[in-house]
Amino acid sequence: MRLMLGLMAAILTLALVCPVLAQPQPGGGRGMGPGRGMGPQMYNPQTVTTVKGQVESLENLPPMGPGGGRGMMHLTAVLKTDQGSITIHLGPAWYLEQQQLALKVGDAMEVTGSKLTLNQKPTIIAKELRVNGKTLKLRDEQGFPLWRGMGPGGGPRR
Repeated sequence: MRLMLGLMAAILTLALVCPVLAQPQPGGGRGMGPGRGMGPQMYNPQTVTTVKGQVESLENLPPMGPGGGRGMMHLTAVLKTDQGSITIHLGPAWYLEQQQLALKVGDAMEVTGSKLTLNQKPTIIAKELRVNGKTLKLRDEQGFPLWRGMGPGGGPRR
């Protein structure tokens, strides 16, 4: 009898919790799973846009979401555009360094990516950027990071 009550309680709990976890996240995101950072759960191909501006600031941030992307620091830029400042989520700092991207404050940059609102601020999860005469692809058309499965040394994660 106790086993039956425990099983019923577990089923009821799952029935109540699962729909809540499946709801869209504030700011237009679609949720983030463990270790997935700013990946395809937040990237929406239907909101892809291109913006141009000047890099106002650069910051390495800890990864967002549960699991935190296995400790990777995530490079974020604030881009000053004609429409105001917008936060650009680029990717892990080690990946950008590996691609020999020497981004600095004051650089002119063009970014293509999925636009959303995050923490009540306009934000773009970058798919591709052009800076200093170089084009760098960061994500595929669905928003999957090109660095997935790689470690900071460029090889597979262990």
